[in-house]
Amino acid sequence: MKKLIYVSCICLFYGCIFTYDPAPGKLNIRNNSDEAVYVYLKCGETNTLPLEPKLDLFHFISANMEDLNGDTIKPHFISPDYRINAYSYGVLNIGGNQKQQQLQCKEKVVTLFFIAEKTMRDYSWEEICSKQMFDKKIILTEEELENNDWVYIYTP
Repeated sequence: MKKLIYVSCICLFYGCIFTYDPAPGKLNIRNNSDEAVYVYLKCGETNTLPLEPKLDLFHFISANMEDLNGDTIKPHFISPDYRINAYSYGVLNIGGNQKQQQLQCKEKVVTLFFIAEKTMRDYSWEEICSKQMFDKKIILTEEELENNDWVYIYTP
């Protein structure tokens, strides 16, 4: 009986083996404006807002999901990670890990495009890109980000 319990425990612990995958590095953005902004992060130094991948105003969650208690989740909308509320913080995954962030871009430069929520509501993504309807564009090097502890403060 003891051998059976011993073998069962070994099998149980063997199934629990996992690899540690640290949380990704993050760029913290503080929105100091009166409305929510959408932040498009593009590797490298660029002057134009690209068509792909597109930003969405909200994400739709369908009813085919269950929460941890097994209850069905009703359909609803959620804010994407790249949407940052007025006078609030948001984070974007940039690479590395939380203890040692690093840009995954080979140029070690990122371009951030800030788009007002009103623009996202009133125009399609194709119109926003073709007319380059962003409110602000900022280019940051990895060195600048490191010097600011991976925090950028957006002011319109």
